[in-house]
Amino acid sequence: MEITLKGVYAIVVIYSGESCSMDNSSVRNLLRSAQQDEAEAKRRRLTLYFISYVGGTIMAFMAWLNFGGGDTLLVSVLATSAAVIYGNVALSHKFPDSDVFYYAAGFIVLFTINGLVYTGGFNNTGLYFIFPLLFIQIIVVRFKPAMFYVSLTLGIAIFMLYNQERIPAQYPQEHISRFLISTFCFVCVAFIGENFWHQSRKEMLKENLERMRQANTDPLTKLPNRRFLEAVFFEKAMQDPAAYFPLSAVVVDIDHFKKINDTYGHDIGDSVLIHITTVMKEAVRSSDVVARTGGEEFLVLFPHATLSQAVKLAEKMRQHIESKPFIEGDINHPLTASFGVATALTDNNLHACLKLADDNLYKAKNSGRNKVVES
Repeated sequence: MEITLKGVYAIVVIYSGESCSMDNSSVRNLLRSAQQDEAEAKRRRLTLYFISYVGGTIMAFMAWLNFGGGDTLLVSVLATSAAVIYGNVALSHKFPDSDVFYYAAGFIVLFTINGLVYTGGFNNTGLYFIFPLLFIQIIVVRFKPAMFYVSLTLGIAIFMLYNQERIPAQYPQEHISRFLISTFCFVCVAFIGENFWHQSRKEMLKENLERMRQANTDPLTKLPNRRFLEAVFFEKAMQDPAAYFPLSAVVVDIDHFKKINDTYGHDIGDSVLIHITTVMKEAVRSSDVVARTGGEEFLVLFPHATLSQAVKLAEKMRQHIESKPFIEGDINHPLTASFGVATALTDNNLHACLKLADDNLYKAKNSGRNKVVES
């Protein structure tokens, strides 16, 4: 959705609930949310799906192979694991945003591993299947919780291995010692690999976020620019209009800004823009968004605000700007701004709302400036 403001295309969206300061840290947090959460959630979800379908099928196949072999307990463990795995992944499809299924998968692996240790598997070969199951537990559950899961899983297994009078399986002592040594080495290597992967991913994400922040933030005022609004806010607003509308938009233009540049120079003009930014952010609510759309023009967005509420907020902002002149050295320059206000009741008329706000800004400027115009 592109809106013409003084001949410049501006993309306008809102993210309710964010602080009006919208400084570097706020922009970085939102970019991290937009990039990291979606990418990581997708990776974990696809990993769970793949491992669950493949692992469940293998468990079911092994239960079928052992069926009729006389080891009813082993068949029951394998069949139960397969059924619970399929049930867990089916529910994860229905509730894709819930993390409970990842932790449930970790407990399924715990049950399966210790079920194999307890029964011994086919001819007491169950220990050979522990390694891939442990690796699944490490990669499905988040890194730090996986340490707890693996410790608990191996703790139960070690207790059974050294108390074989309590379980049906019987393992030679030399097999137990070799199994535990190789398991310890495997777990250490697996966690080291996962740790380095997470650290390298974190560094790459940090670098990408910084580049994105620089590209999506106005370098002078540190406010979000149009690119940032389009890439992050617009998507969120369109996905959930009920969380943003009615949305009131206020187009703000500093009065006689060209005269400031001509009189004092562009360095002072830049300082005035920073000053105006600070003043506007002080005058709006914590849920409102202030963005710089170009030059001396700003856009303030009021979520869930009627036209009358937006007019009152704009008037408060106008008075705040007028009461705080720009002071630097021997310069004491009064400042005023003109405001155009309009309200979009739904996302369908956002384009018309912003065009109307822009038209109202011109009416304010053409009728004497330093005023708020609505319609």
